[in-house]
Amino acid sequence: MSVQNGKAIRLSAVRKAWGETESLKGIDLEIPAGKFTAILGPSGCGKSTTLRAIAGLETVTAGTVHIGEDDVTMLPPAQRQLSMVFQNYALFPHLSVAENIVFGLRVERLNKAERDRRLAEVAELLELTPYLDRKPAALSGGQQQRVALGRAVISRRPVCLMDEPLSNLDARLRDEMRREIRQLQRKLGFTMVYVTHDQIEAITMADQVVLMNAGRIEQVASPQELYSAPATPFAARFIGTPPMNLLPAGVFGAGQGAEHLQIGIRPEQLRIAAEGPLKAMVRNAEFLGADTLVELEADGTRLLAKLQGNHSFAHGAPLSFSFEAEDVHLFDTSSQTRVDDAARAASFARGAS
Repeated sequence: MSVQNGKAIRLSAVRKAWGETESLKGIDLEIPAGKFTAILGPSGCGKSTTLRAIAGLETVTAGTVHIGEDDVTMLPPAQRQLSMVFQNYALFPHLSVAENIVFGLRVERLNKAERDRRLAEVAELLELTPYLDRKPAALSGGQQQRVALGRAVISRRPVCLMDEPLSNLDARLRDEMRREIRQLQRKLGFTMVYVTHDQIEAITMADQVVLMNAGRIEQVASPQELYSAPATPFAARFIGTPPMNLLPAGVFGAGQGAEHLQIGIRPEQLRIAAEGPLKAMVRNAEFLGADTLVELEADGTRLLAKLQGNHSFAHGAPLSFSFEAEDVHLFDTSSQTRVDDAARAASFARGAS
């Protein structure tokens, strides 16, 4: 089965306001054709509104939306050549699986022979062939999700939008469906825009992650870059489990000239060392199986260390930690932006200011 080649999407200076409330505050975004883009962020950040602006379900207050070469800003959803999968699968309970999947093709008045051919392809692809005569109520949550996916991909639209599609599934099914959706997108080649608040979904599925915060874009990057080079303190804290430690320079005894710096180090990159540059006291330790998560305090600042294996520490025990220079992330406290200064990062790793 194949679809049309995916189309690029471009949002330029897009704003959305309801009275005095501004949900999108000037969004400029390029979504590459045929790739998987995840829009990630906390509740209320504007990610679903961005998706709805692409879909035409929200009329933008200002700015433009392009799909491919076409300006679709004023076009209704039906004319934007895209399909959607929502958090609520929106299956018709009185229709069979087969009738749910081909419903859109019936609306388009596609002939029966072509409908049946596409249905057979989609059912085989999503392993739904044995269930085509069943009603949605007779299916598991994962099977219902596959039916919703089938209805989206059978249309062969170049763009597919998904809004929190896995949030109603349990953890095991979410893991399975993440892999299935990613494989489906790669196989069929459409442009995927996927909204989620779950960083694991975003970093395991996407080619590109758009991290949003309070109606603005914090960073657009690959999952690897978002983890290894966060552009802002917000990005640093949002990506990673547990989140990155952000420490004032004073924790390292830094002198004049470093007061404007915030030092970021991920908990998994801290190692116990006899004379490490980071001194802290143990507040709590939590055994996680393969790792131990240690809650610490350094110069009045709380932080975490994720250590491999099983460790036991007394409350208040002093510990020293070392880390590599490349594990140090520097942020300017006034501009809230990343500072790339390899020499300064190395000085913190050595314990000098």
